[in-house]
Amino acid sequence: MKYLLDASALLPLVTRCGRQLIVKASHENLVTIDLALYEACNSLWKLATLLKSISLEDAIDVATTLKDLATKNIIQPINFTKLDFSETLKKAHKELLTFYDASYITIAERTEAILVTEDEKLRKTASKFVKTITYRDLESMLTQSSQSPQ
Repeated sequence: MKYLLDASALLPLVTRCGRQLIVKASHENLVTIDLALYEACNSLWKLATLLKSISLEDAIDVATTLKDLATKNIIQPINFTKLDFSETLKKAHKELLTFYDASYITIAERTEAILVTEDEKLRKTASKFVKTITYRDLESMLTQSSQSPQ
């Protein structure tokens, strides 16, 4: 099964699972838009610098884990240049979404992936086009599959 993670799902999944995601996701196909990695790291900066709800060291640890997961293709980044800009802009216009949010739907359709998002508006709109789940749903599935005998 292929899962497309948006930034709202990517960050909590990596924060909660950390490097264990390497084991948990070894039999799954996790993908994300490359820009989601930047967005997730920007959220880490905000949490550490502006909100001071996590330490800089914790933010760096999570950012490093994100990079490691992408480098090892545990979470495969999809380059935004592979996106059909015309189709995405039309979808964004019709559904009153940002181009960024519409890009998740377009890529989920093209890759036949389940969209994983915590964004309720995106999940509701995307469900017209693709299957959607939350990161907690995915985390639960990953935990079950990593505990199943192979």
